[in-house]
Amino acid sequence: MEGNQRVGRGRMGTMWRLSWPAIIEQVLATMVSYVDTAMVGALGAAATAAVSVNAASLWLINGVLSGVGVGFSVLVSHAIGAGDDSRARAVIRQAVLGTLVCGCAALLLYQLLAGFIPLWLGAEPDVYPQAVAYLRCYTAAMPFTAAGLIFSAVLRCMGNSKAPLLFNTMANVLNIILNFFFIYPTRRGDFLGMRFAIPGAGMGATGAAIASAIALTVSGAAIFWCALRQGDRFRVSLRAEGLRPDRAILRQAVRLGLPSAAERAAVNLGQIAMTALVASLGTVALAANQIATTAEGLCYMPAYGISYAATALVGQSVGAQNREDAEGYGTLSGRLGFFLCLGTGALLFLLARPLATLFNSDPAVVDQAALVLRIVSVAEPFFALSIVFTGALRGGQDVRFPMAASLICMWGVRIVLAPILVFVFRMGLEAVWIAMSADLVLRGILCTVRWRSGKWRRMCGLETAAVK
Repeated sequence: MEGNQRVGRGRMGTMWRLSWPAIIEQVLATMVSYVDTAMVGALGAAATAAVSVNAASLWLINGVLSGVGVGFSVLVSHAIGAGDDSRARAVIRQAVLGTLVCGCAALLLYQLLAGFIPLWLGAEPDVYPQAVAYLRCYTAAMPFTAAGLIFSAVLRCMGNSKAPLLFNTMANVLNIILNFFFIYPTRRGDFLGMRFAIPGAGMGATGAAIASAIALTVSGAAIFWCALRQGDRFRVSLRAEGLRPDRAILRQAVRLGLPSAAERAAVNLGQIAMTALVASLGTVALAANQIATTAEGLCYMPAYGISYAATALVGQSVGAQNREDAEGYGTLSGRLGFFLCLGTGALLFLLARPLATLFNSDPAVVDQAALVLRIVSVAEPFFALSIVFTGALRGGQDVRFPMAASLICMWGVRIVLAPILVFVFRMGLEAVWIAMSADLVLRGILCTVRWRSGKWRRMCGLETAAVK
């Protein structure tokens, strides 16, 4: 019994050591997005809506790039668990190639479609010009965004979750500072009786996008540099070793990453459909939806931090053929995610109105945002289960089930239920969030059942492995 307790405490310590930097990183990023939304929101509902109407399309590409990161990061974790440093370095080199291809393709695609995406998503005439300018400027940093997302995942699976925390936090602080100068016009300041001019570009939502693009460029370049210099064991020299495609590694990365990318694409395409539905409800509903989405993010960010650790630790255990550790880390991650988000969901319910008031002073916007935040708060613990067990399943090479669960829940529940509630029962924004909550609860249940079934063990070769 004492031995089992020591093992459990050891796993908890290891998981927490990898989780806490990622949790703090996600929370800080969400807090910065709070500031970002509030700074744009001070310009009015149209400026907030210009950001909101683009949010789902940006989630789409970020989700796809994160899926690419899953393929390479899981392979790195397996190589490290097996003690194969040479293979780990080879995977990192192929990740560089994948980053270049995907980042440049995303840049080209979004620059070509920037004039159409807000229109397709139902941006109103007063919102459309700002929305187009915002999307063009934000996506100018796509190659660096790809580097940040893909190599943050690789670093975490190498056991280094502090570097992404450091560089992304620095970039978020830079984003706030640049927002201050790019969003607002030049104005007068007063400090200790001295009056002075505070320079500003007065670019509104476009200024916020430029600030974000600069910050993403800085963080992406720094994370990329760090990933290539992970000590003597994993240091990669692109000049000496080149970037020749390795078909075997790329094939495995695609096999692992494509379902994850497809999962995120399916979810985010559904979110785009929901954004179009929300846009049909008017500018106030669109602004309230953006504010509620931003505020809700703080609730489930801890689950993402734990999920990153679960992918790394389950993946390394699979590489080492240690079935007991793989099962132990996955189950522990689910418990941690559920209870953490049970607490954050309760806080979201209690603080819904104060949170909404932080971002907008329009009473109609605040009322709608607070209502939908209370609705979704009950689903947060289940959403945490889906996030965390998806990470654990990926570490165990079970990458198709999370995709299937996301497809079923998004397109079979949310996309079907929301229009019925809006157009048949004449409900407003709350209909979209009720449908979303039903999706999240079912997704959490399905991912939990899948992990407990143990089918992932057969996929990664642990079914017959000895319990160590």
